Amino acid sequence: MQPPVMTKPIQIRNETAVREIRDAAALSRLSMTEVVAEGVRMFLERERRRAGQADRDRRIDEIMARVRALPRTGEELTDADLYDEDGFPR
Repeated sequence: MQPPVMTKPIQIRNETAVREIRDAAALSRLSMTEVVAEGVRMFLERERRRAGQADRDRRIDEIMARVRALPRTGEELTDADLYDEDGFPR
């Protein structure tokens, strides 16, 4: 396993963010670094889910466009054609 690469530290100049990080660290008994790391992990997971959902939505839209473009043949079926008076499939 390789040793971690040391990078330039991040400075947070937003006083509200710093206060909230400190409060979260005190409440959770984690270090401020752990609080920030967990917050970033949660943010990335959410954004990756959103990106995945957007991709799924796009693919569904493409499929639906192809389905809508198919020629219509015969009469359109109604609920009465498909289900009996009790709502069961015919």
